[in-house]
Amino acid sequence: MTDNRGGGGVHETEPGESLPDTEPQVFDTDRVEDKRAILEPTRLRLLQQILATEWGSLSAPELAYRNTDLSESTVRDHLRDMANRPRPFVEKLKVEDGKRAKGIPWTYYAVSEYGIELLKEVGAYEGITVLYQMYDRMEREPIADIEAFDHRPTPDWL
Repeated sequence: MTDNRGGGGVHETEPGESLPDTEPQVFDTDRVEDKRAILEPTRLRLLQQILATEWGSLSAPELAYRNTDLSESTVRDHLRDMANRPRPFVEKLKVEDGKRAKGIPWTYYAVSEYGIELLKEVGAYEGITVLYQMYDRMEREPIADIEAFDHRPTPDWL
């Protein structure tokens, strides 16, 4: 009798011989739920867009500009939800006091280290280079002032 369970190998058993005991696999149900949440199409798109920049951080207005099908308030709602999870997918980065400029956002978002881990695990990290190239060619005149802002906070983990 052949048993293909377990560590990938094949175990031959004799008639009457029992199979070796295997311990049940334990799943991190919170992590499984996080993977489901990160795969929600709008969230996934926002996370990939944040990573597809030279800065590794974007503001809600920049993300709304890239997503004409979403209002800025909807973008903010998604970002808030992803930042307020027990294990956040994004982290808020604030412009330092004294370096803020009129008409420029004070809050930016970067994908957390945990968010990057999840994107890699679900196979959604590799395509970011293509997005980077696509956004590099995109017309961005309406957000040029934000993109040119010298004091944009950037994550130190990328």
